[in-house]
Amino acid sequence: RIISKDPGNWYDTFMINRGSNDGIRVDNNVIAGKGLVGIVTEVGPNWATVRAIIDDSSNVSAMTVGTDDTCVVEGELELIDEGKLRFSQLYDKDDKVTVGERVVTSNISDKYVEGLFIGYVSEVEQNSNNLTKTGTIVTPVDFQHLKNVLVITVNKQDSVNDNAQAAQEATANEE
Repeated sequence: RIISKDPGNWYDTFMINRGSNDGIRVDNNVIAGKGLVGIVTEVGPNWATVRAIIDDSSNVSAMTVGTDDTCVVEGELELIDEGKLRFSQLYDKDDKVTVGERVVTSNISDKYVEGLFIGYVSEVEQNSNNLTKTGTIVTPVDFQHLKNVLVITVNKQDSVNDNAQAAQEATANEE
């Protein structure tokens, strides 16, 4: 449950009523309803601070579901009034990404677990360099009325480390 937040209308940084006593750690991913909310940035015994993806300092490595093209989703408090997030650096040379395309956290993200739903593409435009595209995404999360969130207590780094450990053990068993 959210117990406090920064001043203002939006839940861009907020505190929840669970912490290290509950298994929550820094870099745990946070979701609500049908979409990604943010990431745990600080933890105490019975509280944790979450930075939402709408925060101006937030950057999330993302990808489109239909084409696996990567992009960066950036927080921008001005856009969230419309329920939107901005994306940039989308490399879509085949022009396959269209309005309505689903966007999720990417496999190359170092902090976000792969496949968490971020939103739907609502606008796409070609950049002047003719190589990349920018646009907006509609998020399913109501960042003005958040009350409860779900924390994923397995970090991306845990699964990376587990895979490396398993590979080492497999190699050791072969020798």
